[in-house]
Amino acid sequence: MLNDGYLYTFSQDAFEYSLRYPVQMQGLKNQIILTIIADDHPYLINGIETDLNKDPKIKIVSTATSYDALLEQVKEHKPQIVLLDLKMPGCEKYNFKDFISKLKAYSDCKIIIFTSETGWVRIHRCLEIGASAYIEKAISLGKLKDLIHKIYSSSELMVYTAEELPQIAVSKRQGEILHYMVDGKENNEIAILLDIDIKTVQSYINEIKFKFKESLGIYSLKPRTLLLLASKLGFGSKLAQT
Repeated sequence: MLNDGYLYTFSQDAFEYSLRYPVQMQGLKNQIILTIIADDHPYLINGIETDLNKDPKIKIVSTATSYDALLEQVKEHKPQIVLLDLKMPGCEKYNFKDFISKLKAYSDCKIIIFTSETGWVRIHRCLEIGASAYIEKAISLGKLKDLIHKIYSSSELMVYTAEELPQIAVSKRQGEILHYMVDGKENNEIAILLDIDIKTVQSYINEIKFKFKESLGIYSLKPRTLLLLASKLGFGSKLAQT
């Protein structure tokens, strides 16, 4: 946790998207990070530019105040990082998943959603369609340089939010099964370990899935994303420690 926010990291394969940025670890320490700021608030852009320009390893190559302008700027400047505000002029013209894909087609860049919008439903959706990170504006100003370096040099997806993951209330048996699920046990293995019928295991798993979807408000929650979120909540003897 960084001061007033929670920093979460997730493996890329927890979210179903193929166009991730291939991080080359060698030479990153001396790499200048070419960055575009996309936001329609001039005072905010000016403040971010002023802050980021203090870092000799981050270079602001351009700014954009609309979705159309951002496409042109990414095509021209080939940045490695794009700070993208969700609510800019032109957002209604594009399917957001297609828009992210277009940006990545123009440049091998990491898209950082930089927004005032909150909520795990929105966070999940942005990571699922190709963003490399989700940062909430209100808690990140003053920390942005460090966050950009972390995101740029990491192969994981990152979230910096004021909202802690909600605790999921599960029964003792559901908790036992969830621990085994996070540790990678198959249903038949869980049934043997707990000495119960495999159909009973599946019934408990369905209940667990429903509780996660209800608590997070994410009704399209993929099984592997559920397991990763469960590990962040402390389930699993192995993954809970990472």
